[in-house]
Amino acid sequence: MTEIFLKDPSHVALAVELLEEVDFYVRFNTMQLLSTLLENAPDRVKECIFLSPGGIARLMDLLDDRREIIRNEALLVLIALTTGNAEIQKVVAFENAFERLLGLVLEEGASEGGIVVQDCLTLTLNLLRYNVSNQNLFRESGCIQRIPSLLLSHASALDGGEYGGASGAAPVPLTHETSRWPPQKVLNAVAILELVRILVSPSNPSNDRNQTIMNQAHILPSVIDIALSERVPADVRTQALYAVGEIIRGHEKNQQVFSGYVVVPSSSDPSVRYPKPALLIVVELALRSGAEFGVRAGAAYCFQCLLSGNEDNQIAVAATLTPPPVENPNDADIDQPQSPGSLLVTTLLEWEKSRRDPYKAWFATVLLSHVLLENQKAKELAVTVRLTEDDGDVSLLHKLMFVLLMASRESADVRILVGILSLVIVWLHSSVTSVKEFLSEGSNLQFLIEQISQSSGVDPLVQGLSAVLLAICHEFNDDLDPAFTQASLQSLVVSRIGADVFISRVERLKEAKQFQKVSPYLTPVDAQGGDGKALPEVYFDAVFADLLKGTADGIVRAVVKPKAKTAKKVGDVASEATADSYRSLIASQDKEIQRLKRQLAEADAGWKEQVESLRSEVAESAQRQAAAEQAASASERALQELTREQEDLLICLAESDLRAGRLRDRLRALGEAVESDDDDDDVDDGGGGGGQVDAGGAATAALGGDAALSYQLV
Repeated sequence: MTEIFLKDPSHVALAVELLEEVDFYVRFNTMQLLSTLLENAPDRVKECIFLSPGGIARLMDLLDDRREIIRNEALLVLIALTTGNAEIQKVVAFENAFERLLGLVLEEGASEGGIVVQDCLTLTLNLLRYNVSNQNLFRESGCIQRIPSLLLSHASALDGGEYGGASGAAPVPLTHETSRWPPQKVLNAVAILELVRILVSPSNPSNDRNQTIMNQAHILPSVIDIALSERVPADVRTQALYAVGEIIRGHEKNQQVFSGYVVVPSSSDPSVRYPKPALLIVVELALRSGAEFGVRAGAAYCFQCLLSGNEDNQIAVAATLTPPPVENPNDADIDQPQSPGSLLVTTLLEWEKSRRDPYKAWFATVLLSHVLLENQKAKELAVTVRLTEDDGDVSLLHKLMFVLLMASRESADVRILVGILSLVIVWLHSSVTSVKEFLSEGSNLQFLIEQISQSSGVDPLVQGLSAVLLAICHEFNDDLDPAFTQASLQSLVVSRIGADVFISRVERLKEAKQFQKVSPYLTPVDAQGGDGKALPEVYFDAVFADLLKGTADGIVRAVVKPKAKTAKKVGDVASEATADSYRSLIASQDKEIQRLKRQLAEADAGWKEQVESLRSEVAESAQRQAAAEQAASASERALQELTREQEDLLICLAESDLRAGRLRDRLRALGEAVESDDDDDDVDDGGGGGGQVDAGGAATAALGGDAALSYQLV
C-alpha cells in the first residue's frame, strides 16, 4: 500500500496540506499516516515532504498546537524526518526550531519533565549532530546561554512543593538533597549533557568558540557539580564527566576553572570529610574499585582533557609524584589527604591489594602516562623522584620495572602488565635522560629480552610492548654508556632474539584485536562473558595507540637494520661544522614550516566556517523564497475568489435591474405613477419607499428597490 500511495508524490503533498485544517481528527490521522509512511519508506517520504512547498513549515507549526496529542505526534514525525538528512535538518532549524524546542523543554520542567522533554531533546540532538551549520545557528541565536536553566531541578515549581519546597519556589541544582532520580529524569539529564558534548566535541570546528561561551555562561561549574556528586546516578555522572572533559579540553581558561574547583564538606554528602580539589576527586573516581566502569572511564577522560595541551598542568601533577612519608601523622585518618600524583604512584606500588580489580592499577598507569606524554620537563622531573626503602633510595622508574617483574612472576592480570609497559614506553619516548636512567639497571634490559625471546607462556601483547620498549632504548640512546650503546643493543637483539622474531612480536601486537579496537573514550569494546561480572575488554588508551602506530615501525626496524657507518678523515672537521650549520638551518626552517602549517590550519578553519555561514544564508534565502512563493500563491487564490464573488454580484445586480424594469412596466399599465430611472438610481444609492438600504453593497440596494416596488403594486 505504501508503494502505491507514493507512486504519485502529490499524495504526500496533499496529506501535508491537510495539516492546515484545525480539526483534531484531520490533523491526528494525517500525522498517523505520515508516521506510517516514514516508517515504511523513509527516504522517499523525506524527499516528498522536503520538496512540498511549505511542508516542513506546516509540521513545525504543529509544535504550537495547544492539544498535546497533536504536538507530541508532530515531535515524533519531525524526529523521524530529521534522522540522517542534513538538508531537512537545516530547514527545520531555520523555522525557529531551537527556541521552540528549548521553550517546550523548560515549560515541561526540563529534566523533571516526561517523555515530551525527551522527544524535544532528541529532536534537538538530531538537528545538531554532525551539522556544523545548525551548531553555528544554535550558538548565534543565544541558545547556549539557556543551557544552565536546563541543568536545574524544577520539581518544586511543578508539583507545588512535593519535595519540601513552596509552590512557585525557585529551581534548585540537580545535586540538591531534595532531588529525586526517577528513570525518566535520568534519560532527560543524559540527553541534556549529550547536547553539551555535541557543541564542544573535539571534531567541532567551532569548538573553541563554544567553550568560551560556556565559560561566560557559567555552564562548567554546574556540570562539574553533577559529575562529582555521589547523589547523582552513574549514567548521569558518566555523561557529566565526559562533558566536563570536552568543555575543558585544550581551553586554558576552562582548565583553570576546573583546577580551582573545590568540593566542600556537606552534611548531606558524608563521602567528603574535608575540602577536596576536583582534580583529586577525579583521580579517586578513576581508581575506585566499587564504581561503575563508565564512571571510572569518564573520570580518566576528564583527567586527560585537563592535561591536554597544557604543559604547566602536566608539570604541576608531576611535581606531586613523591608519596607521603611512611610515618605520616595522617595515617590514622581513613580519608587522609593525598596529592593526585602520589595517589597514582601509591596505587601502582600496591597493585597486589587490587588483584580482583586490575583496572585500578591500569587506570593509574593511563593517568600517569598522560602526565608525562610529550613533556620533557615532566619526564625529567619524574626521573628525579626517589622512593625510600630499607636498603636505600630507589628511583621511581626502577621501582615500576620491579613491580612489572613481580607482577609477571605472579601471573597478574595482563592488563596490569600492559599498563605498566605502556607507561614506561611513553616515559622513555623521545627522552634521552629517561632512557639512560632505565639502562642504568641491567635487570631491566634482561627482563625485556626474556619476555620477547620466550616462545610460549607470555602474552603476545606483553611480548610486543617489550619489543617496542627495547627499540625505544635503542633509538633514543646517546651512546655515552659504553656498555649499552646502539651497536651493542643491536648485537644483543640479533644474537639473543633474532631479527625476524623481534619484528614479528611487534607485528603481532599491531594485529591484535585488543590493539585495533581502541576507543578514544576508554569505553569497553566487549566483555569476556555474558554474566555481567566479566572484565571489560579495554587494554590500551587511544592516545598511546596513536603514538605507537605512528612511531613503532621506524624505531623497531632501525634496531635490526644498522645504520651505515662512514670512516672519518682528518680533514672532515670543516665538513662536520658545515653539516651542523645545515642542521641548524633545517631545524629553523622546520619550525617556520610548522608555524605556517598552523596559520594555514587556522585560515582553513576560518574559510570552512565562512563557507558554512554562506550555505546557511543560501538555505535561509531558499526558505524565504519558498515562503514568498507560497504567500504569492495564496494571494493569487484569494484574488481569484474575489473575482468570482464580484462576477456573482454583477449577475445578481443585472437580474435585479431586469425584475425592477418589469415591475415598472406593470405599474405603468395599471396607471400608477412610477419614478424615473434616475430617481430609481437614487433609491438604489440611498434608499427609497421610506426604507433604508443596507450598506452591504449594490445587490442589497437593488433588492431594497424591489421591495418598495412590490409594496406599491399591492
